[in-house]
Amino acid sequence: MNNLSSNELVLVQNVSKFFGKKGNIVTALQNVTISVSQSENLALVGETGSGKTTLGRITCGLEKQSKGKVLLLGKEINEYKKNNLWKVTQYIHQDPYGAINPLETVREILERPLRFLLAIKNSEERNELLREAIVSSGLDVSYLDKKGSDLSGGEKQRILIARAFIVKPKYVVVDEPTTMIDFIHRDEIIETLRAMGNSFGATLLLITHDIMVVPKIANKVAVLQTGKIIEYGETMEVLKSPYHPYTAFLAAINPQKLLGNKKIMDYLDNYGQNKTKIIGTDHGCSYAPLCPLADSHCRENVPPLMEASSNHYVTCFKPGQFNF
Repeated sequence: MNNLSSNELVLVQNVSKFFGKKGNIVTALQNVTISVSQSENLALVGETGSGKTTLGRITCGLEKQSKGKVLLLGKEINEYKKNNLWKVTQYIHQDPYGAINPLETVREILERPLRFLLAIKNSEERNELLREAIVSSGLDVSYLDKKGSDLSGGEKQRILIARAFIVKPKYVVVDEPTTMIDFIHRDEIIETLRAMGNSFGATLLLITHDIMVVPKIANKVAVLQTGKIIEYGETMEVLKSPYHPYTAFLAAINPQKLLGNKKIMDYLDNYGQNKTKIIGTDHGCSYAPLCPLADSHCRENVPPLMEASSNHYVTCFKPGQFNF
């Protein structure tokens, strides 16, 4: 995971991120190392406050890391000029209502990157790209003349997706794309993202707290908690055979497994009471206060991110011993 190969698009090396001022510092990320290959889609999974959005924003240049290095196509991300950076990478915001100007037409919204980022002066060429992007997003070309205020939440989300892909970037960060979308249309948005990524040749980084959508779009997954990657590997391998108890907990949270499962209910109760104790520490495993398997070795030593099986990494001294 540490070496950049010709197939790797993004490499994050020992990245930390701190917010606040001296005396009131919040650690969002702690020594994170991970790579994203051009041949894969990666999902970052974790609950609110785990650091997944911060990590995603750092990988596309919207946030600057406090420590460590970020490479995009082999070049340090802070060396890119902004215009060149946005041709390579795009970010899809999780709030379609706040990201779409209600007074602008869809045509104006989508045409802006073509005019000012790609400097396409030919109107016929712009119109062809507009039609391609809007149709690929699942909307009719008639939407080009609608204003932002005329769109539903799902339609706004599709416009954000079209705007990101219209410049044909190499790397797209998608932040919680289904948070403000009703359950009925959630799968449609995920399928649109997957299809457009394939069609436009872009690698996706999906940020989500909903582990159930991950297999539909990502072939690799990294689980974050308190600013650390605690498990990483092939999506179905991680979800079917989780090595970390927190991943097992996330993978079990669906109505069929939750209902009547005393083991999960006891775990949820313990998690709610002790969650504040898992703040990152250099003394012992930060997850030990919640872990049903923790012993003195766990409480006194910090587990590194280690390969428990082929290409399946975990920060746990007792990988795979706890399942719901």
